[in-house]
Amino acid sequence: MPFGGTPASAVSMKMVRVIAVTTGSSVYPLRTTNYMEQIMTTHAPPDTSSAARDLSPYPTDYRMWKILAWTGPVFLFAVFVLWGIVARNMPPFPPSATPVEVKSHFQELRLPLLIALSICLTMTAFYMSFSVAVARVMERIEGPGGVLSKLEMMGGTITCAPVMVTMAIWLTAAHEVNNLSPEIMHMLYWFGWLLFDLAYFVTSFQIAAISIVFMRDKREKKLVPDAVSWWGWVTFASFFAVSAIPFVTTGPLAFNGVISFWIAFFTWFIWIPSLAYFIIKAIPRLKAEDEASGRVST
Repeated sequence: MPFGGTPASAVSMKMVRVIAVTTGSSVYPLRTTNYMEQIMTTHAPPDTSSAARDLSPYPTDYRMWKILAWTGPVFLFAVFVLWGIVARNMPPFPPSATPVEVKSHFQELRLPLLIALSICLTMTAFYMSFSVAVARVMERIEGPGGVLSKLEMMGGTITCAPVMVTMAIWLTAAHEVNNLSPEIMHMLYWFGWLLFDLAYFVTSFQIAAISIVFMRDKREKKLVPDAVSWWGWVTFASFFAVSAIPFVTTGPLAFNGVISFWIAFFTWFIWIPSLAYFIIKAIPRLKAEDEASGRVST
C-alpha cells in the first residue's frame, strides 16, 4: 500500500482518470492492474542477443546476394586477362623507359590497349558490387550496421575510383598516341602508375576490416578460414613497398620490380579469389542457418 496507505489499484485508477481528464475523453479501456507493466515493457532495454542482431526487417534475396559475390571473380578475370595479358602489363613496361620508348610502346599496342583498357574501365564496377556482398556476410558476424562492414564496403567502392581513372588515363594515351608528343605520353604513363599504386591504402583499409571481422567469427567452422584472413594481413603489409615508386625507376622497388609488382600485386591476386571462394560458399550456409532458426522471409 504505497502513497500513505492508498491501495495500488486505487493509484492505478487515479492515473487512468488523470489521462482521461487531460485528453478530454472518457477513460480508455486499459487494464489498470497492468498499467505499470505496460510502461515497463515500453521502456525495456533492447534485446542485444546474437539472434536479435541477425534479424532484419527486410527479406534477404539470397540469389542476388550470390550473384553479387560472383562479380568478384569476374572482375579478377578481367583484370588478369585483359589488363595483365592483353595490355602487356605483366610485367609493366619499364619505368626507366624514355619518352620516345613509351610512345613507341603505345603505338605498337594501340589496338590491344584500346580493347583491354576500355573493357577493364567498365568492369571495375564489379569490384564495388563484390564488396557489397562481402559486407553483407560480414554483418552476420559483426551485426547489422557494423563499422567494419561499412569500412569494407566503402574501401571496396572507393578503390574503384583510382582504378577507373587510371584506366581512362592510359586509354586516352592509347587513343591519342599519334597526336601527343613523347613527353606527354611519358607523363600520362607515369600519371597512371602513380595513381594506380599510391592509392593503395584505401584497399588496405578494406583488407584490414575483412580480416578482423572474419577472424572474430565464433562458428565452429568459420565462414572464411583464418588462413585467408592471415593472407589478407600479408597482402596489407606488402602494399607498403609501392610507396617507393616515385623515387626509383629500376630495381625491386620500381613499379615493375620484384617487390612492388610481383610480390605486392600477386599477394592480392591470391587473396581475392580465395576470399571470393569462401564468400560464395558462405551464402548458402547463412541461408541454411536462417532456415533452421525460422528467419527466412520471402
